[in-house]
Amino acid sequence: MNTFTRIAAATLFTVIAAVSIACGASGSVANTTPPPAPTPTPTPAAPQVAVVSGKLVLAGTNTPFIPRGFSATGLVYPTQYAGTLCTQPDIAPGSQAGQYLQDTQAALTAAPLPGLAYNASFQAMVQDWKVNTVRMQVSQGALQYEYANHLSAYTDMVRNAVAQARAAGMIVILAMQSERYSCTPYQNGNLQRLPDVNTEQAWAQLLNSTLTNDKGVILEIFNEPDPTVNCNAGTYQQPDWTTWATGCGIEPDQGMLTVGQYVRSLAPNNVLLFDGTGIDFAFVGFTPPSGMPANSAYTFHPYDYVVDSTLADNTSAWDNRFGNFATSGHAVFVTEWNEDFECPSDPNQTITDELIQTYLPQHSIGIMGYAWDGPYWNSGYLVNSYDYTGNTANYQLVDPDSSGCAQNGGRELQQLFQTQAASN
Repeated sequence: MNTFTRIAAATLFTVIAAVSIACGASGSVANTTPPPAPTPTPTPAAPQVAVVSGKLVLAGTNTPFIPRGFSATGLVYPTQYAGTLCTQPDIAPGSQAGQYLQDTQAALTAAPLPGLAYNASFQAMVQDWKVNTVRMQVSQGALQYEYANHLSAYTDMVRNAVAQARAAGMIVILAMQSERYSCTPYQNGNLQRLPDVNTEQAWAQLLNSTLTNDKGVILEIFNEPDPTVNCNAGTYQQPDWTTWATGCGIEPDQGMLTVGQYVRSLAPNNVLLFDGTGIDFAFVGFTPPSGMPANSAYTFHPYDYVVDSTLADNTSAWDNRFGNFATSGHAVFVTEWNEDFECPSDPNQTITDELIQTYLPQHSIGIMGYAWDGPYWNSGYLVNSYDYTGNTANYQLVDPDSSGCAQNGGRELQQLFQTQAASN
């Protein structure tokens, strides 16, 4: 029985009981004054955000808001339609990845804890890790499938998870995802890497008045766009920003700007979030194109953050990729990072220390770790946040992670989050 059914049943029982007392109870019982109901503890209002003068701030104020948290994969797998959409053998129902994704989904979408409006997963985020933001990856394929077939099971699951995260006091980022775990249909034999009309239909399916009237929900237009895949345009070193913005002229490619403008027409109140492209999905040579929606921010994924062993060279690279863009008056923050990709290139953790402890804070760039519920058998797993054979979720740091990397980037994130929380 789901939560709403339990509530409805409890309400019906209360009404029946009241009628029984009024009609058949003795006078002494009928005249007994019931004890006063306990006063509920008010839940603090969840924060809301906006972009003002190129900074992400608490809505209605000039107080900066620095995101800190995790990207979560628990919603990205379309369990409801896996038999139809998840046709690749390695993610099909019954596969190892398919089972893992369903396990993470069960943890992230579990019923709220007694007395709370959110489950143990969200409780651990705010209590143990002191996060203020969670990024939820959602399946474009599942949402577009529901749009085309007038269904809602997946959409309802996502909205319910958002409601729990907001009840826990977190900003929520909804990131439209087309990569393989999302089971989004391929385009011309490849993963879809530019947003298009299918992306627009997915957003139209997901967004309702509850989400579009809540400034605490950020809408990430499309995860990791890459014109080199769908349009054979540009390179990592020299991104093609025109194609990024408006597509390569081949239907249904439409690009980040085009789809961003469409989402703005659906959601006039929310911050829109745009991924870059090229190295780190960042902003080398980027100037926001004409028509970029107001109240927009930008994100990048600095997995490839080590250039060499020299701090000066790394700092220069970060400036070129995202630092200068942030300091020039644009709201920028990280929505995916783990150190594992670069662990062998940073043997003393000097570069990691500089990025996490110094460079990002100095540039007011927030960061989210990847992932709250990453595959435990893959590199970069940071948190034990779901059940699997031989283990039990405890939402604590995985140390060391499964890659065997001797460094402790995950622990540095935890320390950073705790320090930032204490200073707020």
